[in-house]
Amino acid sequence: MKIAFTDFVQPDLELETALIKDAGFEMVVADPHCTTEQEVIDFVKSSGADAIVSLYAPIGEAVFSALPDLKVVSVPLVGVDAIDTEAAKRHGVWIAHIPDAWVSEVGVHAAAMALSLVRHLPFYDRSVREKRWDYEEPGVLHRTHDMTFGLLGCGRIGQQAARSAAPSFGKVIAYDPYMPAEAFPDWIERVDSKEALFEQANVVSLHSPLTAETKHIVNTDLLGRMQRGSFIVNASRGALIDPSALLAALDSGQIGGAGLDVFEVEPPDPNDPLLHHPRTVVSPHAAYYSVEADEEGRSRAIKNVITYANTGRPDHFVVEGTK
Repeated sequence: MKIAFTDFVQPDLELETALIKDAGFEMVVADPHCTTEQEVIDFVKSSGADAIVSLYAPIGEAVFSALPDLKVVSVPLVGVDAIDTEAAKRHGVWIAHIPDAWVSEVGVHAAAMALSLVRHLPFYDRSVREKRWDYEEPGVLHRTHDMTFGLLGCGRIGQQAARSAAPSFGKVIAYDPYMPAEAFPDWIERVDSKEALFEQANVVSLHSPLTAETKHIVNTDLLGRMQRGSFIVNASRGALIDPSALLAALDSGQIGGAGLDVFEVEPPDPNDPLLHHPRTVVSPHAAYYSVEADEEGRSRAIKNVITYANTGRPDHFVVEGTK
């Protein structure tokens, strides 16, 4: 089997090279990285690869149609936003992913953002550095044990965020239309609608996949339902939030602060007003990252391909192929 790497962010592929060599397979690496479907097609076709490991390169109908020998695409990620999974199904290509490598990191990062916001830490930091010494300047500070922590999405990562935050909050609630009521942990209170979630929670942490249904799900209406001065955290997908609605809610004081690890366009425009807003704390899509998690995700993406080659199916997949 020959494995094609279309794009990656790490400084080298030494880990992947060792795993592939030990398995007796070949690898080829795009230089420069593929950023369009045509670049993916040209690179994979010229290399003769029958497996792809990709990160953000777009892989859709055109790619699958042009590469009839392609058998499996593996991503070192939970989500497969850059891949047209319906097209993959039509062409019988396996789409493999890593469902749980970054659960701890993302959950802890989201909880850390939430706690920093409710305790006004980023706002205090800025004011003190600007030579102001006033604990009342950022606004009213409430006791966290009197506050409710809310989850939009109650999967593995959402539950980890809740476990990390729960000792500091009085109650944890969640809305997840895809999780049966009996599957909810008994320490998380299930609410029946996203509207109820936003009305009841003082902090909402987003843990939902990005789909046509969830794009800009956090809009003017939902933000307007929150108690004035509440907080929102997004360490999931940038496009879950309508940025213009969030900016207006921050400007008006309806939302007291936002923790943003992800943006709809990454990296964001340097002039994006959310980057410079005094009521936001931001990080560079870093919630998933630790040295250990990075190594685990990268190695498991390769092992998905190796397992496919040896058994006919990857260890973890979102599309079951027929090849």
